[in-house]
Amino acid sequence: MKNIMQFAVASLMLAVLPAAAADAPLAPRMFKGMQKGQWKADIESSASKSGKPIPSMVICTDNLMQHANSDAKGAPSGCKRTLLRDTEKEAIIESQCPDRASTVTMKKQDAKNFEVSIDSTGKRGHQTMKIHYTYLGACTAGQGTAR
Repeated sequence: MKNIMQFAVASLMLAVLPAAAADAPLAPRMFKGMQKGQWKADIESSASKSGKPIPSMVICTDNLMQHANSDAKGAPSGCKRTLLRDTEKEAIIESQCPDRASTVTMKKQDAKNFEVSIDSTGKRGHQTMKIHYTYLGACTAGQGTAR
């Protein structure tokens, strides 16, 4: 269950980037012009302790800006994020938080597919994850942020 929650949090954080690309100062160039809507997140590999596969998730990026704007008004996270690489096909973001350091590498395959690799170290040890995102189309009326 812990791994599923980590996946959900990582997926939501990463899915905000395409929706916010025009407004966010740290949004990588690779997201410029990418579609808002439904994105399917498939775990390709994970250093999961349970050994159980993590199910796919569909994220509606249309709803994420509202959540991101609400979260931005809350208390500061204490994390420092640095955009280390920023091209039209690849971005690398380093995040240093009080309890965890991570590097997120994103590679755009085409307008409807990109991959994300997450490598992090913290109190719970070293964790890695690779996620493939595929664009599915527009969100449906009344669709939640994640399902």
